[in-house]
Amino acid sequence: MTIAKEAVNALHQRLKDLSVNASPDELAYLSKALESMAGQSTVYDIVSMSDEKLQELLDAATQHLADLDTSKTNALSSLQSATDGHVITLNNQKDTNITDIDTAGLAHQQVMNDLVAGFSSVNDVPEGSTILTEVAKKNMIETGSLPFLFGVINRSNDYWGYGAYTSQLGQWYANTSHIDYAMQMITGATGYTTDYCSFYRPPQLSFLQGINGRFIFSEMYAKYSVTTNEYTYPYALVGTIFIKNTTNADITRTFYFGGSSYWSSGYEGLGCFVATPNNVNDDPSAITGITWANVYSYASSTSNVAGSANVTVPANKTVAILFYSSSYYYTGSYNHYTQFMHWYIYSFRSGFLTTGLEVDVDRTLRAWQCRGLQYTYQLWN
Repeated sequence: MTIAKEAVNALHQRLKDLSVNASPDELAYLSKALESMAGQSTVYDIVSMSDEKLQELLDAATQHLADLDTSKTNALSSLQSATDGHVITLNNQKDTNITDIDTAGLAHQQVMNDLVAGFSSVNDVPEGSTILTEVAKKNMIETGSLPFLFGVINRSNDYWGYGAYTSQLGQWYANTSHIDYAMQMITGATGYTTDYCSFYRPPQLSFLQGINGRFIFSEMYAKYSVTTNEYTYPYALVGTIFIKNTTNADITRTFYFGGSSYWSSGYEGLGCFVATPNNVNDDPSAITGITWANVYSYASSTSNVAGSANVTVPANKTVAILFYSSSYYYTGSYNHYTQFMHWYIYSFRSGFLTTGLEVDVDRTLRAWQCRGLQYTYQLWN
């Protein structure tokens, strides 16, 4: 049966006292107390126990307590060992995970550093650079458009003022050693001050139009007849278009054009030329010169002559096609000379451009902007 805590404590204390001889009164008191708490039979049983039995009971209880302590110690030791093992495993796993994370993080960081460095190098614009201006200008050119330069150069048509000339720059209709002057004037790549720089129509960025790619300029005008130089050294109509070959093979196509011509002094006429650089586009700084070839020439008088010529664009190079025509002298009356200007390109998109050929927009813009160059080959640098 279950004995109340107070009775057990009292019984335990009294049993200890029995080992040193208890008086009959003390035993009687204990018996009555136990009887009232646990019942008479239990008390009789306990009282009738001998010292040996009580000692055996105490020894068993002590041993049981010792076993409990040992079991508790072993359990705690096992739990501690298991806990330590788990902690070590967690620490090891933590260190491994941290190492993996650090390694992956460093790899990603290196990639980002490389991207930042690459971006910085591309966008590290040196002081005084015009690259931002060039990009802004390039955005004006729509994809698929065909830009070129066109202008009308004064010779002696306007007679007075700076910039007019007669025969000083030579014949242009066929002479490859003189046609570079026309390129210098239309692109501004020249070292002259006020000589040979007057324009009736300044160089303009123009565009070939339509699905076939054509541009036609026409104008009839009358000039007061101050001197016959006005029609024997007439306006020079000059246009140039830069064509890039993006392939590893030469490409030859037919270029279609036409315009007016007059023939008197030998400094009029009509001609088509091609300028080819001495190096490829991949190494522009190595381009130190251009070679001119005359692919068409006309030396006669007419208001309109339509012509064509085969143009070869070498592999990985940009060529400049320059087309020149002169004013046609129509008649002279009432102290005036009447003349007609005509200059045109046609079937360029449909008849000239093919896979691998495209307008070189960068060099077209460079020529249009007249960036203070002295030699025409610098347009290719």
